[in-house]
Amino acid sequence: MKKALTLLTGAAMMVSLLAGCGAASTSSTASSQAASEPASTASSEQSTNYDDVTPDITLSLGHQMAASHSINQTAEEFARLVKEKSEGKIQVDVYPSATLGTETENLQALTNGTLDVAVIAAEFYANYVDEAGILCLPFMYDSYDDAYAKLHSEAGDTIRDMILEKTNVRVLDWYVLAFRQIFTVDKPINSISDLSGMIIRIPDSNTYKSTFSQLGAAPTAVAWGETYTALDTGLVSAVENTPESIMSASMQEVCQYVNETNHILGPTTISISDAVYQKLTAEQQAIIDEAAKEACEYGLNLTKDGSDANFAALTDAGLTKVETDVDSLKSAIDYSAYACAQSDKGKQILASLGK
Repeated sequence: MKKALTLLTGAAMMVSLLAGCGAASTSSTASSQAASEPASTASSEQSTNYDDVTPDITLSLGHQMAASHSINQTAEEFARLVKEKSEGKIQVDVYPSATLGTETENLQALTNGTLDVAVIAAEFYANYVDEAGILCLPFMYDSYDDAYAKLHSEAGDTIRDMILEKTNVRVLDWYVLAFRQIFTVDKPINSISDLSGMIIRIPDSNTYKSTFSQLGAAPTAVAWGETYTALDTGLVSAVENTPESIMSASMQEVCQYVNETNHILGPTTISISDAVYQKLTAEQQAIIDEAAKEACEYGLNLTKDGSDANFAALTDAGLTKVETDVDSLKSAIDYSAYACAQSDKGKQILASLGK
């Protein structure tokens, strides 16, 4: 039987996360735990070495994906590394499945200092900093290693600084996710003409809206937790995302076609509220920085290792794979039309990335 996903909108968020990372033995999310428990606070037996240590600081980390998703595995690895490196003095509680709110809400909470840490995709930052949209432009990256190199170049560092200045949110590191595909309910996409007028779910991002408008579709922003129902009821007839994300949300149940487009590799981040970060000691900041870097490298390996397997899982589930004429999509993209390409800084960053 088909099942609709529910979005837990984070009622706990409004009554929790108020203390940032305050004094010793004080959790920034103590009151939230009465309303919702984290998936876990560690993903490895190594961290049990510090189970008898009372943490000085407890941070909450929210993200959108199911507990089985590689994003959650990466978040759990970050939590494990923080605990290990701090010898149990810093604990990170991971809340998957939008328990603490949508990604848009999580970013706003980071800005306000009412959420400690979150996995926030680059496209959401583009709503605050136009130039951040450069990182999720279509056909920007040739491979996962190319994406990692570009994100960790001067261009990526410049955008991190711009995000911090505009949002008071610190991108700890970039996390490379899989190439995105288009999934359709009842119509294959053989070429760009098949996208004409198609109502497609996109994240709440100006960059994605511009991309699919250029491709001739009718992009519609829908919260991830509501997308299954939107597909099932006909509110939208397509969705674009990574194969793993589709499978983890059971959307293969309401889609017939996976159209291989590799149109966007949308990097995400492990991000922390700067209000929280500035309350940490220099040593604690170094621990958080190092753990994020190592966790994102771990996530990159998960992305590489899972790419073929996740595609195979879709076809095993009964979806028909369509080899879309990608060149017809590429020919419709005009990079100069994006908001991120209008400023002198944006033009410089694009040029440095070879676009």
